[in-house]
Amino acid sequence: MPTSEQKTYSTFCVLWGLATLFHLVAKTPWPAPLLSALLAAAALFLLHRPSEPHRLVLLAVLQMCESWTTAPFISNHWLFTGLVNLTLLQAYARLAWAGRTFAVEPGTLYRTFAPIVRLELIILYFFAVFHKLNADFLDPQISCAVHFYAAQLQSLPFALAGAIPIYLTLAVEAAIPLLLCWPPTRNTGILLGLLFHAAVGFNPISEFYNFSSMIFALLFLFSSLRLDAGWPTRRLRVPLRWEGMPFSSKSLLTVGAALVGLVLLIFLNDLIAAPTEMVLPLWGLYSAGLIVLFVLLPKASPARPAFSFRPWPVLLVPLLTGLNGCSPYLGLKTETAFAMYSNLRTEGGQSNHLLVPARVQLFGFQQDLIEIKDSSSGFLASLARRKLMLPFFEVRALLQQHPNTSLTYKRHAAPNASPDAQLRQPIPWPLRKLLYFRPVASSGQQPCFH
Repeated sequence: MPTSEQKTYSTFCVLWGLATLFHLVAKTPWPAPLLSALLAAAALFLLHRPSEPHRLVLLAVLQMCESWTTAPFISNHWLFTGLVNLTLLQAYARLAWAGRTFAVEPGTLYRTFAPIVRLELIILYFFAVFHKLNADFLDPQISCAVHFYAAQLQSLPFALAGAIPIYLTLAVEAAIPLLLCWPPTRNTGILLGLLFHAAVGFNPISEFYNFSSMIFALLFLFSSLRLDAGWPTRRLRVPLRWEGMPFSSKSLLTVGAALVGLVLLIFLNDLIAAPTEMVLPLWGLYSAGLIVLFVLLPKASPARPAFSFRPWPVLLVPLLTGLNGCSPYLGLKTETAFAMYSNLRTEGGQSNHLLVPARVQLFGFQQDLIEIKDSSSGFLASLARRKLMLPFFEVRALLQQHPNTSLTYKRHAAPNASPDAQLRQPIPWPLRKLLYFRPVASSGQQPCFH
């Protein structure tokens, strides 16, 4: 008979596999078709029997391989998914080594990785809020919060004026991790997180359901709720049996079923003509179903502590997660640093953050900026029209990928910066895999970028 922790482990695996499928649906076309297809197969393999740890290990390995292959062009949630999978693999390897067997017990595996992954989720929420503490995010004229709320208005029955969306976003994103950390309010934090990320998943600007589905799986790590709990074991009896029905009733039911089927076929045909439209109804059913289950089914906070800091090697991935979030302030990458849609600006010796000045940067990647004047590259030419700059490193990476690109530019760099000739020299591939920079405004406020 499976234990409570084994069933909770299986619940996490189901949600983790579904999060992978939502990511793959949103990521079209697939940047690594073979690995993406294998990833989809591994997710379905896990969903078929979520209680077997080797299936979760297979999914984690394939996700990390796919992420490294497509890096640095991955999203924030997919990078974070890789960090969680690294934690899962670390926990599995430690248990397999200690027991001298690959047959790791699911409940033990869950007790090993869940406290660390919970800590990583809190770190993610911290940076999601901390990055937004800047002058441009708090300005209703340019804030990403107002920008996304304006796009969401078409599906909302009410409007919020001025800076309310800004402070409401900060309040909710700060409240979720705080509620999760305190046992008496943990279930409230889970419910708030489910409601918030379910609503965010419908925003028309981007496919946020891929991010939200990942968060859903991690939120359930804070609860002992099992998706199989509380279901009736008796089969529902059908009150009407086909064999005993009169011919007239059978005829009416047949015609009615045919009409319903025809309407569904027409509806599905319209959806198939625009495949992306199929995902949002599925997301609505999925998120609503999880919220209803969480509200109705019995649940309790885990008996063990929510977080764990022993043995110390388990803190390696949380430290990597924190370092990734600190990257903009250290002078490293500005993309995939959990600063998505935060209006954060740390480039060119300027910082719009209310607490962190630009002078604390240890590395100079953000200090050397290229202002594009003209280019044969459509992407670089669009930056010129929009008066946006790119760090020297990012332009160098683009020219390495497209060496025949012509470029007219103005450089904003310190006197001791590397020579212009280095712009056409290749970048070591491990460095390119780890560093990725977004455009920055040449003057004025920082626009709403990813």
